[in-house]
Amino acid sequence: MLTYAIKRVLLFIPTVIAVLFITFTMGYLGPGDPIQTQVMRVNPRLADQETIERLREVYGLNRPFLVQWGDWVGKILRGDFGKSFATRTDIGPAIAYRLPISAQLGAAGFVILAIGGVLLGTLAALKQNTWIDHFIVGSALFISSFPIFVLAPLLIIMVILWLKLLPSTLGWDGIFSAKAILPILLFSVTGWISPIRFARNGLIEVLSQDYVRTARAKGLPERLVILRHVVKNGLISTVTFLGLAVSGMVTGSLFIESAFAIPGYGYMAVQGLTANDYNVIMATTLIGAVLVIAANLITDLLYGVLDPRVRYE
Repeated sequence: MLTYAIKRVLLFIPTVIAVLFITFTMGYLGPGDPIQTQVMRVNPRLADQETIERLREVYGLNRPFLVQWGDWVGKILRGDFGKSFATRTDIGPAIAYRLPISAQLGAAGFVILAIGGVLLGTLAALKQNTWIDHFIVGSALFISSFPIFVLAPLLIIMVILWLKLLPSTLGWDGIFSAKAILPILLFSVTGWISPIRFARNGLIEVLSQDYVRTARAKGLPERLVILRHVVKNGLISTVTFLGLAVSGMVTGSLFIESAFAIPGYGYMAVQGLTANDYNVIMATTLIGAVLVIAANLITDLLYGVLDPRVRYE
């Protein structure tokens, strides 16, 4: 187990390097020039070729591709994410301020996603082919059919403007404020269909196993049969999804934080993309990649906890 964990952790390095190289390459070869974009925003009169080339030399953007990439990776290893082309501010402190906001939002949404999805999936499995089963799966499927960037403004209009159930949800006043209710619900409820289906299918399969019928035949109370033999063995596939759901939280924060004007990591990534700010794009991509890789590692290690039959070689 320990050897396997060490090997998986060591795989962080080449995976992150590959992500950085691919992302930097796409940004380098992509359309647009960050210098020209910023000059046009500040003063279009200065957007002559001589000024742009001089600024490109100042920022080191006229050097060969591998030199630029190697210099940037070296700064990352020293904890320096560089400066934003758009705001001229250090990216590191900005991420340190914004990332905890997104972490609070994502953690709260993930807890509701996991607990709610597993409980509803378990109930649907125990009530298989009844109206309860159909209602749970159908409702979750209907909600998930709406993209977040469509559902967010609809909820803002309905809940705030029409029903007036909440005050304005724009901005951020902390995880326990009323402004956090709608973003958290969007984070979790829109993704319920997958854990519900994974939990339901896994539990239905386990319920048909011989050892479950044997436990019932011995007179073990139904509650203990479900808790001891069904739930634990039936949730392995659900754990797989919950690990992958972290990547959904990362990408989902782009739309949710933009819709609700939350100054988090996702909103920063969107601002970097719209401003063609290479340094911000690279920094947010790196953090997102590390989060996804770490989630996958934790998921793999949880297999052995849920199912002792799993062996690591």
